[in-house]
Amino acid sequence: MLRLLPYGETDYVTIRKENSYYVDKTAYIPYFENAAKYIMFLRPRRFGKSLFLNTLSAYYDVLRKDQFEQNFSGLYVFDHPTPRQGQYMILKFNFSGVDSKKENVQTSFNTQAIDTINAFVKRHQAFLPENSIEYVADCQNSCDIALTRLINVAANAPYKIYIMIDEYDNFANTLFSIDEEAYKDLTHGDGFFRLFFNVLKLMTTDNEAPVERIFITGVSPLTLSDVTSGFNIAKNLSIDAVPNDAMGFSESDVRAMLEYYRKETGVFKHSDDDLIATMRTHYDNYCFSSDMIGEERVFNSDMVLYFVDKYVSSNGKIPEKLIDPNVSTDYFKMEKMVKIEQNFGEKSQIILDIVNTGRTFFELNPEFAIAELSNPENLQSLLYYMGLLSFGVDDEGYPCFVVPNDTVRQQYCRYLEKCYSQLIGWRTDVAKINTLWNTLVFKGDCKPFISYIASVIDGNTAVRDFNDQGESFVKGFFLAHFCKNTSFITYTEQEADHGFADMFLEPLGYKRHAYMIEFKYCKKNAPDSEVEQKTAQAKEQLQRYLTDKRIEKKCTDRKWQLHTAVVVFRGWKLEVLE
Repeated sequence: MLRLLPYGETDYVTIRKENSYYVDKTAYIPYFENAAKYIMFLRPRRFGKSLFLNTLSAYYDVLRKDQFEQNFSGLYVFDHPTPRQGQYMILKFNFSGVDSKKENVQTSFNTQAIDTINAFVKRHQAFLPENSIEYVADCQNSCDIALTRLINVAANAPYKIYIMIDEYDNFANTLFSIDEEAYKDLTHGDGFFRLFFNVLKLMTTDNEAPVERIFITGVSPLTLSDVTSGFNIAKNLSIDAVPNDAMGFSESDVRAMLEYYRKETGVFKHSDDDLIATMRTHYDNYCFSSDMIGEERVFNSDMVLYFVDKYVSSNGKIPEKLIDPNVSTDYFKMEKMVKIEQNFGEKSQIILDIVNTGRTFFELNPEFAIAELSNPENLQSLLYYMGLLSFGVDDEGYPCFVVPNDTVRQQYCRYLEKCYSQLIGWRTDVAKINTLWNTLVFKGDCKPFISYIASVIDGNTAVRDFNDQGESFVKGFFLAHFCKNTSFITYTEQEADHGFADMFLEPLGYKRHAYMIEFKYCKKNAPDSEVEQKTAQAKEQLQRYLTDKRIEKKCTDRKWQLHTAVVVFRGWKLEVLE
């Protein structure tokens, strides 16, 4: 019987009960068990955090101890069980559903937390005093009181509590992006979220403390850092080498999945290499530890399941929309977390530089608070935790942070487009742009589009405010608009014959025209000789790049017609377009 693809399913027990396809991550259970008692493990959205936490819950749950074979047979941990299997009462919070509106957030949080605590007491009544259900439920709608009463009833229980918190920062991050002061209120001073972590810490202290282990997942360390004086016992294992692919899929995982569905369905019309090449462009290239640079990269698991599900259900047709709409929506949070600044301030300039080069250099800060976000390295660290940067290397092999894939690159460009629209007050003429796109996509002529964008730059007086950022402004402006065209993947600094082409537009689907563009920039008072020199340099570079064997092969195999363009600006004026 064909195993179902568990796309969107996070209930581990249901996946096993229904014999759905499961990528075995249980080899990491012994690692986490031995690494620390109180753990924080962070990953970007849609990387399988909820499923992994539910796997831990099923493994350690004392009430499921007798279901160990049913739930784990055939997996790594079944053959290598740990002493703590089935030894805990599981108290699992999930804060993804907390209402992040300022006026509702505290009530919503208390309601969900109290419901979770009450359900825990009912489920474990056999191990607790007779009146525990009524005693804990009488908490005056206060999560802190409910937790405190739970300490009392669970102090002498025969089993300790394992607390698991899924999406601990989901509502807090959303609130931060909307109302920074409201966020500070809940994480500082007597804020309810800070008090919640105070009580959690209390539940781990003293000889009779009922809580022995805690596992917290989320996206960034920002919120936990802000409540750190209330909860400073968790060990952040997010950038350790061993659990690099504890969440998400390795390429080996993806190949095994394709091999299974190829054999069982018989609908595959593409090779595994071709399918992985497509997925790699959009879903791959994550690395979460500097010690794992050069090893297998990690795929976004949600995106892979989305792709394979669509491919199998359509009898071997690659999905037209390669990005899961749920993932695309998540990436838009960057626009709210990284506020647009007047005249491309330091933060916006960081984004612009990342888009222009595809990489950036900084020292990753594993923990930082909201008050420290003005530090550029903390902003870049936040981008890393959000999945918008990843460990990688530059063109000379030195460690740095890179834009992992085209899905993320598109999000940066959307952010830049909004920056440009807001800062210079320009809105796209949709009808005109569409006409120019058609010429670019179907007729193999990029000059009308480039000329139009150049005229927008030259004709907008607000652009003059960016004179000291001319080169990066111009290149970023073009990138933001090239990336809007879903007929192409737009690469920056595309490696080609011992060099890097400024832009490479790779056609998608049945499209046949590809473009390699070299940009040069001269200051507005540069002499004609400098313009001529840079034009000649750009032409020479393009001729050399065109001999790159990999690009030649790709164009031949995919029947692309490759076009080139030299674009030279002097100040805000387009001087050369050839």
